[in-house]
This record gives sequence, structure tokens and C-alpha cells, in this order.
Amino acid sequence: MTFKFSTVDLTEDPPDFDLHSPPASRSSMICLPLHPAGCSFIKSMTSCQVAASASLRLAKPASNFGCWRPSESIQCPEEGRLKRFTVRELKVATNNFSETKKAGKGGFSCVYEGVLGDGSRVAIKRLSGHPVLGLILRAEVKLGNMIWHRNLVPVHGFCLSSKHGEYTLVYTYMVNGSLDSLLRGKSTEKSPLDWPTRKKIAIGAARGISHLHDLRIIHRDIKPANILLDEDFEARIGDFGLALFMDECKDKAVPEGEPNGGDTYFTDWTVGTFGYMDPESGTGRYSVKSDVYGFGMTLLELISGRRACETTCLDGDELVLPQWAHALLKNEKLETLVDTNLPGGYGYDESEVEKAVRLALLCTQLDPKRRPYMAEAVLFLEGIIGLEKRWEEYQPGDELFGLDNLSISSDSTSCPREDESFGPR
Repeated sequence: MTFKFSTVDLTEDPPDFDLHSPPASRSSMICLPLHPAGCSFIKSMTSCQVAASASLRLAKPASNFGCWRPSESIQCPEEGRLKRFTVRELKVATNNFSETKKAGKGGFSCVYEGVLGDGSRVAIKRLSGHPVLGLILRAEVKLGNMIWHRNLVPVHGFCLSSKHGEYTLVYTYMVNGSLDSLLRGKSTEKSPLDWPTRKKIAIGAARGISHLHDLRIIHRDIKPANILLDEDFEARIGDFGLALFMDECKDKAVPEGEPNGGDTYFTDWTVGTFGYMDPESGTGRYSVKSDVYGFGMTLLELISGRRACETTCLDGDELVLPQWAHALLKNEKLETLVDTNLPGGYGYDESEVEKAVRLALLCTQLDPKRRPYMAEAVLFLEGIIGLEKRWEEYQPGDELFGLDNLSISSDSTSCPREDESFGPR
């Protein structure tokens, strides 16, 4: 395959700007800021790895973190699917980024609802204030060019302008928001999710993650806030800024002979969100099983409506969500686990809920070697294969947590904790 590159000036809108027929540049030189903390990542990449996706040129990083100066250049291949938007287009789409158009806010981004000149409804994420902004954008643009899947949020394009300080990504708008907002009751206009819808969301999320793994991509931040829902409540995995591309990071792979259970591990800085990170992620070691753990925690949230970092006080002990679910399953009291916001008078299939809890517990085992792959999780949820064989090998870590001695009583109470994020959120 032959790649062609061209260079354009991103400091100004093109002279042929037209609201109703905007230019879609398929190739561009993009200048992104990069903090010294991120330089080691780029420097560790070989020339072959860099050429596989983009041409990078490192310059002297800005000494002032608050002053966003171009220090990295990325050339996007002409064959790229994504559109390069102008600052003017996005201002028109969002009424100059009006507060009334703001749909959400994260630690290092704001999301706006917008309408493009062709009538397309989009979500526009403005990134700011993080030293590895260039790496976030690179990952999002690269993955957006690579993938189009029904269970991944479509990336339509980006806007990068050093003059305007604009670092923006454009996605398809998801009318039902995030799974987190629906589970937490943040959306008063939406009815609580019934069990068939929750099961559908779990299957869709599992398919999306499995597809990423098929392409040797680790998401590294699977959680309800990053699972978006379209008008049919089809789950779409989003927020790819922390994605690790395994084929690019061979130099970060754990050397052969390490106890990795056949799954390749990659060492990197610690990123993710407390409650959804497995023990290996907390030490900067990632594999596809890291996403499996995050999915397991998300599945428990779908069933219970509780946050991953919310603990339950039981007989003087504080249990995290998997521990509490294990104890309830063992004592045949799963009805205590099920979300009280389920509509229709607890209208759900008890056997389906039990299977989903078992799958979630399999996914959140401390030993990553014992966790299923996401492809298996999809088959489990769809009822194509059974859990029996896997469940016989289930090891919840009783010896670590003392779960064998737990009994469920009526005086268990919730001990909520705020989740906390690491990395470029």
C-alpha cells in the first residue's frame, strides 16, 4: 500500500469554506502539543512502528505546561476516512460553543451537542489542559480511521488549530447518553432501564470490546461512562484516548518467561479509573484481560445499579461489589443485588440474572489467567455456550478476602465512595 502525504496550514480556515458544503481534507499536517512525560512513549517507538500509522517529528517541548505550543507533527495518510473540520464550522454547529449546547464535562474535556451544515447531529468533544493531549488525539484519530463497528461510537472527524488552541473530536450524537447517566438517574427524562434492555446493552458492549481485541487494541478504560447508547439503546463503546495499540507497542511487551498465562502484557504508565482497574493495571501492566475486568465491573453495575467503588458494610467488613455479589450468590439471595429501579415490579428472569452475575464474577477474578476472553463473554451472554465448565474453575480469592466466612444479614448498608480517574480524562 502506498501512502501519500500533503501539508496544510491549520492556523486558518480554508479560503473555500462553505457552511453547506464544507471541504473535507483527507490529508493534513497536524501540530499537537506534547508534554515531556509523553515524549518517552514516542521515543520508545521504532521507525517501523511509527511509519505503520503516522509520521511523527518531535521538537523541543514547551517549558510552560499552560502554554500550548506545537511540539509534535502527525501526517495523516490521504486514504484516511476522517474529515478535518475547521474552527468556524464547529462554532456554527454549536452556536459558538454555547453553554446551552453543553452535553457533558470531564476532567480535561467538554462535550457539546451540535448540528453540522448537512443537518447531521453530532457530539463535539473539546480537549484542553492535559500534557499528553497529542497522544489522546492521535489514538482517537487513528482508531477512528481504522474501525467502523455497530458497537463502537463512530468518529467523524477532528479539528486541530494551534492558532485557536482548538483540539476537538467529532462523533455521532448518542441520543440516550451514557449508561452511567441512566443508571445514576442523571437523566430525569428517561425511564429506568428494564432487564431486557440491560441485557441488550451488556451484549452490545461485550461485542464492541471483543472487536477491539480482535484488532489487537486494548481500551484501558471500560466503564459505564464510556458506554453510550443510541436511539435503540444499542451500546457503543467510546472514549478511545487511552487505547493501547498492541502492534505498535511490541517493545513494551513483557519478556517471554514472565507468568503471563499466555496473554501478552504491556507495560505503560498507569491510566484508567479506580474501581474498574484490575490489580495489574494499577502497576502499569495491561493485557486484554484488563478490559475484561472493567467489563465485569460494568456488568455488576448493570445488574445492581451500584457504583463499582461503592462498598457494602456487612458484619463489620466493607465489601467491594464483586465480594458482595459473591456472598449473595452463595447465600441464594441475589434478589438483594438486583437494582431496585428495575421497572415492572422486578420483572426479570432470575436464571438470566444469575448467569450474568456468574459471568461478572468470572471476569473480575484477581487472577487474569482465569478470566474469560471477551469473545467468550459474548457467547455466554447470547446463550450459545454455557458457563458450567468455567464456573467449576472459578477462584474468587476466598483466601484473600475471607469470603467463605461471610453470611448475609439484613443489616448490610451501603458505603459509597467516589471513583477517581488516572490519566488523560
